[in-house]
Amino acid sequence: MVRVRAQLLGQLRVIVDGRLVDTTTSRRSRNVIAYLLAHRDALVPGEVLIDAFWPDAPPRAARNSLHVALSGARRLLRAASPEPIIERRFDAYGIARSVSVWCDVEQFEASCLAGRQADQANDPEAAARHYATAALLFQGDFLADEPYAEWAATRRAELRVRALEARSRLVALYAERGDFGPAATLARQVLTDDPCNEGVHRGLMLCYAGSGLRHLALLQHRQLVGTLWDSLRVGPSSETTALYERLRRPEPVSRSA
Repeated sequence: MVRVRAQLLGQLRVIVDGRLVDTTTSRRSRNVIAYLLAHRDALVPGEVLIDAFWPDAPPRAARNSLHVALSGARRLLRAASPEPIIERRFDAYGIARSVSVWCDVEQFEASCLAGRQADQANDPEAAARHYATAALLFQGDFLADEPYAEWAATRRAELRVRALEARSRLVALYAERGDFGPAATLARQVLTDDPCNEGVHRGLMLCYAGSGLRHLALLQHRQLVGTLWDSLRVGPSSETTALYERLRRPEPVSRSA
């Protein structure tokens, strides 16, 4: 059985039986390979591929472009394995059913789902493991090296939201169990992509406070207030304000006689 490893998160990488497929020579062919891998649950009609890649081309030119792209895709894949990987049935195309495919997008979504299920089952350790796996799998946006591919835009946005949700929840889980170093590192990464994420700001404040760096926690609150106002013209939530007040006025340490 031919084995394909498809990495669609971040830079596209396709590995067939341990051999890296050349996805840099022909943009048309690489896009067709990526599309078929991303939609491998069913055969894709040729007209759908044409609408995705050559919507404004005259019908004859579009059909010719499709045939050239498919021919190039097959040639690139044959360089890694002589077994056919793309199959055609009537006027529809897809990854052959005899091919075993591992895809990072599917594993990422499965890990996110398992994390949510563990959360619902009140199992924070299992939830953290699954969310950590999801965070490792998310090496970048869906087909990040094709940022203007319209067919990928909706999928890219969906996966980006799921990645932010998973990493945000992982920050909270790490902070709750006292793993302040990993939580703070991950929180700063999340805030680079989502600077108005109040929950992650609060998690980072708690990490700083738990590490004895209360001044950094207060500075983080100041940064959050400025970011929310500059970006959205709103102030922090009552939950964030309550945390700030608690950190600003810590309870005095009682002294025994």
